[in-house]
Amino acid sequence: MLKSANIPISFALSILVVWIMLDTWIRPLSFTDEVLPKQWSLWLLPVYIVLFSVCWFILRPFYRANRATGHQIALIFLIYLTFHIIFFFFNANTDRILASLYLISTWLFVGIVSSLSRTSIEQWQRLLCHFLYGQAVFLASYALIVSFGSEYVPVENLQWLRIGPLSFPQLYVGEQGSFLRLAGLMNNPNTFAAWLVPGGLFAWFYLLKQFPRRQTFLHAALLLLIIIALLRSGSQTGIYSFLLLALLTSIRMVPGTRRRLQVTACYVTGSLILLTAFAFQGLLLRLLSLNGRFTLWQAGWRASADSFWFGHGIGSAPRGLQEQLNEQVLYTFHSTPITYLYELGLIGCLLYGAVFLYLFYRLFRIQTTDLAFLALLLASWLGLLQFTESILVRPSGFYFIWLSLLAYTSLRRLPPHDSTHT
Repeated sequence: MLKSANIPISFALSILVVWIMLDTWIRPLSFTDEVLPKQWSLWLLPVYIVLFSVCWFILRPFYRANRATGHQIALIFLIYLTFHIIFFFFNANTDRILASLYLISTWLFVGIVSSLSRTSIEQWQRLLCHFLYGQAVFLASYALIVSFGSEYVPVENLQWLRIGPLSFPQLYVGEQGSFLRLAGLMNNPNTFAAWLVPGGLFAWFYLLKQFPRRQTFLHAALLLLIIIALLRSGSQTGIYSFLLLALLTSIRMVPGTRRRLQVTACYVTGSLILLTAFAFQGLLLRLLSLNGRFTLWQAGWRASADSFWFGHGIGSAPRGLQEQLNEQVLYTFHSTPITYLYELGLIGCLLYGAVFLYLFYRLFRIQTTDLAFLALLLASWLGLLQFTESILVRPSGFYFIWLSLLAYTSLRRLPPHDSTHT
């Protein structure tokens, strides 16, 4: 990925990987779900400023690639987000520290990825895909190995595997003697499953692409490892998003219309069998309700009514949900659109939806290359995940990957006979 003759550019791309995964990897190993302490955002802000300064020193002078005209919708959303944060900054409901982190980190990251040349941003997309693949393999391996540990700390929801003087912890959810949902090194099982999905999809993609060559055995083994860890997480969102996107990958990669129809028929038949089994076991209603998320979404819709157009301010969703449920919560509305509706109002929510539609429109037009199709898988992964998880409502890895995809898809496509080099 980083075999570029321009070593400084390669170093800058490595810093972007650190930027994306910083928030995820340095969180304390405790169940924090979607709400983090304010001091967490406070100390992340100077770290992002330092990372930006290093990238600016490496990349200057900034290069401005030609952009497609449709990228203006993303710019409008970012401008609305900026003015919304400034206007609501002193509102009693706004989390000022989180709002500051949101505003500054967003524009700093956009400044970096939008300054990359066409070659560099394609190189960045390849590096990102390979990193997500490797990260999923590591997370799955670690969680499954530590699951053989016999020491539990129920109060902290920690499972320990001790090998001589070495101790390896992981987070879990559930009661001993029953099914334990593994969270690995993440802060809850849903986040753990969310990071496994792209790795599993890339393994499936490379398996289909290289079949029946010898490398397919490695991808098949890694795919099996990730699937087992995904099932052990017990995350409904992670499992159904992986199955749907694996079907999309199969339809795209399998040659021949007849064989594609056969693959689709197998998926549909398997899904019907699973739904029937769930119905007989009484799990279908629980599956359809997504473990009570409908209740949270209804609460979010009701809470948004008193400031429907412009919302209540960044970071106000936990307080709004707490007022609806009359209890202390560690999460928001478990849906990015609902959370944006409450915090940014209907205008902000519609602009956010328009940006996502533009992202899919561009990716479907350019997904003839493998790199563009992998980007489409990442966008689809975030698109499915956002409906049941509040993944894009704070500056974290998911949010910065989304911004990276916007920067990649907004590049103006050159005719086939033109050079792709700057």
